[in-house]
Amino acid sequence: MLFVVNRNAGNGRGIWIWRSVEDCLRRFDIPYDSSITRTAEEAEETVRQYVERNPGALIVVIGGDGTIHRLLPLLVGTEATLGIIPAGSGNDTARGFSLPTDPLEALHTILHGQRSIVDLIDANGQWTLTALATGFDADVAQYVNASRYKRWFNRLGIGSLAYVYGMLRTLFRFQPADADIVVDGEARSFKGVWLAAITNVPYYGGGIPICPDAEAEDGILDVCVVHGCSRWALLRLFPTVYSGRHQTLPYVTMLRGRQIGIRSTVRRWTYGDGECVSATPLHAAAAPGKLQMMIPQRTR
Repeated sequence: MLFVVNRNAGNGRGIWIWRSVEDCLRRFDIPYDSSITRTAEEAEETVRQYVERNPGALIVVIGGDGTIHRLLPLLVGTEATLGIIPAGSGNDTARGFSLPTDPLEALHTILHGQRSIVDLIDANGQWTLTALATGFDADVAQYVNASRYKRWFNRLGIGSLAYVYGMLRTLFRFQPADADIVVDGEARSFKGVWLAAITNVPYYGGGIPICPDAEAEDGILDVCVVHGCSRWALLRLFPTVYSGRHQTLPYVTMLRGRQIGIRSTVRRWTYGDGECVSATPLHAAAAPGKLQMMIPQRTR
């Protein structure tokens, strides 16, 4: 069992979370290996070497969605299993799989939970675990990732609100564009598209349940398209998302399918797991059963 610690995750939360986890491991004499990393490249090389030596290893990430995202290519197609102790800003992976946010409870899930085989999203050849954001939501992610205020939100323990602040800052400069969206071969045209979110789990953007019915074990991708509305209508939409009422609005279209294509009149960046992965034209495909994960025991 290897613990990969992103010491910079959550503006330093990763390292102090690791200290409490390591204390517990030592107290109960649980064998483990660990690597405290400063960069994504360092984490990738550590995991690559470890999985080569231990093909069926349990790789436990203490970090955020971005750290997990960077390690996906090293785990796909192997017997290795991913465990997660959330330490990032958004932690949408933890939400999407009902993982505990308390570090010691998350450790309990890793040690005593169940192994599950979950789907991934293949986006133009890049793996994503939680969701793809294309359009306004991608611009928000880009703005937040480049901002200085994100670390202050993390220090205050309100990292997910960084995305709400970023949304308000992005709202008045973003320009919607027309787009064609193809779902399993059926094409639909949309005017004035603000965003098209393709999801494997319900949450993205620091806890926004954009596709509340999404499941990571059904081999299907859920899509939310927001189109043909004013800025003020878009602003009023976001409070409704948390109750699921946004799905009934006339300028919101919900779609489901195994193969999703997006072509926009304006080239749009695409963010997966909060990281820039591609741009339109985009082809996203459900990739069933690509990843082994430790999740909480399910009650029947």
